[in-house]
Amino acid sequence: MVFIFMRKLLIIGLFLIVFTCSFFVAGYYVMFDLPFNGSYTKAVCEGNLCADYEFTCSQGVIVDSKRISGFLVVEDDWIDTRDKENKC
Repeated sequence: MVFIFMRKLLIIGLFLIVFTCSFFVAGYYVMFDLPFNGSYTKAVCEGNLCADYEFTCSQGVIVDSKRISGFLVVEDDWIDTRDKENKC
């Protein structure tokens, strides 16, 4: 009787281990197969009124942008020292 109980307990334990590991493996593939490439920030200006924006990229294309700062009035000769190129 104890042998049957231990056998069932072992089968249930193995099933739980395989089930738990499958979540980790599936999560790994979902996490690293996403086409998300990253994000970068850049000042967007209209005249001498500027605001920082965060641009989110996916497969080399900007898919989202959001303003992350308030508007600032800058001098006419102000230059954003961050890279001007698209970092996607």
